Amino acid sequence: MLSRVSDDERAAPIKNALMQLATARVVSPVWHTAGNGIPLGAELNDKFFKILMVDIGLVSAQLGVGRMRAEEIDHAIFSNKGALAEQFAGQQIRSALAANSDPELFYWQRTGGRQGKIDYLIQSGNCIVPIEIKSGTGGKMKSLHQFMFDKKLTNAVRFDSNIGSRMPMDVKTTQGDPVQYNLLSIPLYLAERVFELLTKGNGESESSFVKTTAQP
Repeated sequence: MLSRVSDDERAAPIKNALMQLATARVVSPVWHTAGNGIPLGAELNDKFFKILMVDIGLVSAQLGVGRMRAEEIDHAIFSNKGALAEQFAGQQIRSALAANSDPELFYWQRTGGRQGKIDYLIQSGNCIVPIEIKSGTGGKMKSLHQFMFDKKLTNAVRFDSNIGSRMPMDVKTTQGDPVQYNLLSIPLYLAERVFELLTKGNGESESSFVKTTAQP
C-alpha cells in the first residue's frame, strides 16, 4: 500500500506519519488478518493495512466534492463511489465498536496468487462475519463466496442500496466448489447498526427484518 504513495519516497517515514495521524485520531488503520479464527487480531499482519478517515466529510473535501453545489452533486457521476461507500461503511462500523477503548477493524486480502479481497471482517459473538460493500444495488461477490468456502463460515453481511433482506446462498465458487451460507443484506445507511441487525436477522422473521431495515 505504502509503495503506491510515491515511488520516490521510502515507506518507513510515510508509515510513521500515518501512525502519528492515527494516534491523533485523524485516521484509523484497518489491519489485514488471515481470518482463520478469533480473535481476529491474533493473525494481524501489519505489513498490509488500509486507512479510514475520521469522517466522510474529510474524504469528500479531499476529493473536491465539498466545492460542489448541492444541485451539482445530485447530478454528478462519481467514478470512485465504491471507495466512498467503503469509507462510509467502515467509519460507521468502527463507530459501532466504540464501546471498546480502542476499537480495531480488520479486512482480508489474498497476498499471493489469485486476487481476492473482503472489505471488512468483524466478530459477532464467537463468529467471524465478513462484510461486502456495494455502492449500488448489485455486483458480483466472487471473493466472498470463496472466502466463505475456505473458512467454513455460515453468516455474511452485504451493505448496498437495496432494502434489507436475509437469504440463504447456495452457489459455486470460481473454482467450482459448492458453498452455502446465510447472507444478510443491509442498507448502507444502517451500517452503524450492523451488530444489532445481525442479532435481529438471526432471530426475526424475514418480514419483520425487512420492516426494521426500512426505517432509517
